[in-house]
Amino acid sequence: MFTIKVKTNDKELSGTFYEQVLLSVALEQLGLPQDKPCGGKGSCKKCRVTANGKEVLSCQTYVNSDTLIEYVIKEQTLQGMTDGFMPAFEKKPLITDGYGMAVDIGTTTVAGYLYQFPQCRQIKCVAVPNPQAVYGADVISRIEHAGKGGLCQLQEEICNCIRNLAEDYPIEKYVITGNTTMLHLLTGKDPSGIAISPYTPQTLFGGWYKNAYLPPCISAYVGADITTAILASGMLKDKTSLLVDIGTNGEMVLWHNGTLTCCSTAAGPALEGAGITHGTCAVGGAINKVFIKDGAVEYTTIENLPAVGLCGSGLIDTIACLLQLGVIDETGYMEQTFPIGDSGICLTPEDVRQVQLAKSAIRSGIDTLLNCNSLCYDDIDTFYLAGGFGSYLDIRNGAILKLIPDAFLPKTMVIGNAAGTGSIMLLHNKDFLKEAEYIASIAKTEELSSNHFFMKKYIENMLF
Repeated sequence: MFTIKVKTNDKELSGTFYEQVLLSVALEQLGLPQDKPCGGKGSCKKCRVTANGKEVLSCQTYVNSDTLIEYVIKEQTLQGMTDGFMPAFEKKPLITDGYGMAVDIGTTTVAGYLYQFPQCRQIKCVAVPNPQAVYGADVISRIEHAGKGGLCQLQEEICNCIRNLAEDYPIEKYVITGNTTMLHLLTGKDPSGIAISPYTPQTLFGGWYKNAYLPPCISAYVGADITTAILASGMLKDKTSLLVDIGTNGEMVLWHNGTLTCCSTAAGPALEGAGITHGTCAVGGAINKVFIKDGAVEYTTIENLPAVGLCGSGLIDTIACLLQLGVIDETGYMEQTFPIGDSGICLTPEDVRQVQLAKSAIRSGIDTLLNCNSLCYDDIDTFYLAGGFGSYLDIRNGAILKLIPDAFLPKTMVIGNAAGTGSIMLLHNKDFLKEAEYIASIAKTEELSSNHFFMKKYIENMLF
């Protein structure tokens, strides 16, 4: 028998254990789960703690004797992840009188929008980190965790998160959007079929689950969040347009000649700060803008707080600046770790590599959708850039990295968290439920894993 004591910011916790235990497991049992973007493989190094005066990775360290842990709890209310372009539309609410909530379950972020009806008055909107991230940063990691007996655990995490967003308001009805895996985990359905060929989910939803309407998904990797994003964008009124939600899954859709063609790229969580040495979500103190001034690299942070890490927009800015300064060459080679001003935050060569993988996946997905429809960049009338990350991306720097084609710059319309906006529209006008079903019914999916053109482009687009 031995004791593990934990000193946090403002309190002390302790627990008694009877056999050797992994520190990350012990912390979870004490109510202090940690983010593990790598799924506990020890590669992301985000679970560092001080154990008996020595810094260790909790996911790799076992203890069998009395241990003192120093653990810093970070406040993580996310900045700007709820913003989105809202088109004008008639109000025909799902709720006659009472409270309703629209929720967008992202792999990294959960956004909630609480309204009072019939006034359609917004009570609150807030975004928080998805608590399931402690079991892995991407959908595959979470599917693996579910397969090891963690499905109920993952369901409980997201249900508790949504309840906390709702506070004590009596919610009559929810509209909850998200990718196909997130909706499986929400409803407690086994997601294992999504991860293996022929990539068959148990359901594509599009109906009521208890008191929540779950919009229809399009395929295993193109979820209800894209359905609601398409609804919010209004892109079906265009002649030819492209919508890209730059996030962990890199989902995108092309509208041309009355046809919707979708795909999803495994971009990974790097562009949202996960898997980056000093990466962080868009919390207070995150470096969000980086620029060159008088030949030196300068930066700003969210809320002007002391730097705590590098979020997605700051990451793109940093690499763009270093490309312009010649610190990074077109192959992505950087000789050594680069400090960002006096922030104490650095960019490593491995971080650059992670961004190359992510941006190549997204750009190659764009190229493939256009190729499948015999289109070129100039044929696109409007480029809709969606997602919380997209809202704060300097699109000129995105073009420097070859994440976004130069030809799209004058055609770009930033629409923010369009998935969340679309879920609000469904909550506010019940007629949109049929439109969401129509969108999903006409969409077809291009499978990139077997597309030779995508594979070829993926290698080419690794270059800056």
